[in-house]
Amino acid sequence: MAGNLKGRLSRLRAGEKTRERAESVRAADRVRPDFLEAWDEAGEFVWTRRLAHPNPLPPSIDPEPFAPLRRKGRLASDGSLTAPRIAAERLRFFDLETTGLSGGTGTIAFLASVGKVEEDGLFSLTQVFLEDFPGESSFVGIVLGLLGARPVVVSYNGKVFDLPLLRTRCVMTGNPPPSYVQVDALFAARRLWRRTHGGASLGLIESEVLGIERGADLPGSMIPEVWLAFARGESNPLMPLVLAHNASDVVGLANVVARIASIFDAPLSYAESGDIDRAGLGRTLLCVGRDEEGEAILAAAARDGDERAALLLLRRYRKAERIRDAVGLASTMIPSYRAAVERAKLFERKALDLSEAARWANEAVELARNETERELNRRRLDRIERRMRRAR
Repeated sequence: MAGNLKGRLSRLRAGEKTRERAESVRAADRVRPDFLEAWDEAGEFVWTRRLAHPNPLPPSIDPEPFAPLRRKGRLASDGSLTAPRIAAERLRFFDLETTGLSGGTGTIAFLASVGKVEEDGLFSLTQVFLEDFPGESSFVGIVLGLLGARPVVVSYNGKVFDLPLLRTRCVMTGNPPPSYVQVDALFAARRLWRRTHGGASLGLIESEVLGIERGADLPGSMIPEVWLAFARGESNPLMPLVLAHNASDVVGLANVVARIASIFDAPLSYAESGDIDRAGLGRTLLCVGRDEEGEAILAAAARDGDERAALLLLRRYRKAERIRDAVGLASTMIPSYRAAVERAKLFERKALDLSEAARWANEAVELARNETERELNRRRLDRIERRMRRAR
């Protein structure tokens, strides 16, 4: 028995040495991919590079307008931000490229960019690239180091995708999950530009709002398969475009955040502008407590025929019992189903003019877009007419 045990241990040691020699040979035989020629090796299978760009950011930004809005028109906040403004040097602009677009434990990140404002005034960008799966733990650790302790992480849809995925990869690789404060620019971008430009993707905002054209670029949907093909040892002619796409996303994010910050720092200068969704701008200002500016923006848009802005302002007047303002605004609105409904509510509940309420309820019945809306307003009209009969 002892002899057999001794033999087994000897064979195990020999096998371990063979594996170590094989790994050593593989490491020695590894050839730096040509697209990483200017990169520094930061660990086994992990590479980094640093890029510098002009800094587009103001000295500080107000984080409130970037927050998502709850359904009832209040800003969603986790209470993490105690200062009214955040110094630009505290911000870490962040983006990941991954092996899939749906998240989950089977999706890993292979490329990250972290951008920040340096003391010399430049906007620096550090990219971290994972060459192969065994280097993932080192990759995640380097990314966490670049983000720093309790950073303010700025992203574009990172609240839903990038940051939850980073936390998952921390758990899977044994790295401590980070503690951070989030600023997701997607929410503000949607409110300002989705209606005017038909979308709010980062590339669209860069092109249509900032006038920045990336040139040769790769659609984000293609990126996972390009890296997976590279990891399988296949040809990698598109990998430089993947690296450039990731860097451009972070630089573009900084530019978009700078534009959003400038808009909310001087919103009244956009009161007559058709380049942004003034209804979204006004609503956000109201949500952060900047009532005078918000109402001025909505009123200017309503005068130009923006029904959504007019409806937001009309509901605000109605709830605040500002009946004269509400009636004046209602008289200028372009006829539509939604306008008729709001007018019927105003005259029935607040202005107490049942004849006008019946008129607009009947208008709503005629303009209804489906049977459900038609029936709802028939019931409203019936209720108003019963009240009129009782009054007589």
